[in-house]
Amino acid sequence: MNIVSIKKKEIAVSILLLAILILPVFSFAGTSKIYVNDNASGKQDGSLKHPYKTITQALKKADKDDEVHIASGTYKENIEIPSRVKVFGSGMDDVVIEAKDGSQEVVDMHNKSEINKVTVRGGEYGIEVDENSKASIIKCRVVDNDKDGIFIEGGDADDKRKISIVESKIEKNGRAGIYSKKSRLVIIENEIIDNDSDGIDIAKGSSAWIADNRIKDNGGSGMKVVLDGSEIWTKNNTFYDNDREGIEINAYGQNGRIDINKSKFYKNDRWGIAKVQKGEFPVSVWNGAVVQGDNIFWENKTGDVSDAISVK
Repeated sequence: MNIVSIKKKEIAVSILLLAILILPVFSFAGTSKIYVNDNASGKQDGSLKHPYKTITQALKKADKDDEVHIASGTYKENIEIPSRVKVFGSGMDDVVIEAKDGSQEVVDMHNKSEINKVTVRGGEYGIEVDENSKASIIKCRVVDNDKDGIFIEGGDADDKRKISIVESKIEKNGRAGIYSKKSRLVIIENEIIDNDSDGIDIAKGSSAWIADNRIKDNGGSGMKVVLDGSEIWTKNNTFYDNDREGIEINAYGQNGRIDINKSKFYKNDRWGIAKVQKGEFPVSVWNGAVVQGDNIFWENKTGDVSDAISVK
């Protein structure tokens, strides 16, 4: 598949994902709904009339393609979402899942799982996505976790293992807002703010579509990516007032493609975009890092776009 075809596919995927988000939720044949309410007492069977008191109880009952629906409240527990199970809160600000054990991730996501409209806080990691797992994180707030807000174990960088992070707020975490090993990522319409390290940190060999995010006030760079073996397309992002670069592009000598379109870079404490060369290799490798002419830069302290900065 050539680069143009890949880019068109990424755009189609993001449009389809957004369309799904605004459609009503239908109950399909074979799908059971399990209910949770922290005010529950007496009989508890997961029905709407007799909900479970904890999310963990509901997830133990859930089978593939089931939905767990959580009423407003604060749930002090660490949860594990089984494969092909979806978790729906009644609202990002209404449902809080707070770690019972702060040395563990608050939410552990298995393959083809989904979490929607909850706040996740107080764990070692906020949300951890298991290796080689497809997962969706939609309209969530991930805040005040000791390490990364969202930690992705990585795996094959193809659609079967795609991790989607959409319309979420990822803020005030102790390391990166989002840290991903080699993965296939869709990151759109998020606020990634005031994390102690980088806003987004993506390993080499990843495939990603990153669009319409606001990434500001992070303690490292707004976004850190690696050119080697990657296919990363970005559009309509804002990188503002990060303590290092707006975007830091690292390269070790392998070809890849990183395309930066229609984005704003302003008041970052170093470069708007920095190219960091780690090792000796032909300058032609940097042809894969494309900064389009439709980006806007102002008041970045060191400059707009660096030449290759050699770091041994």
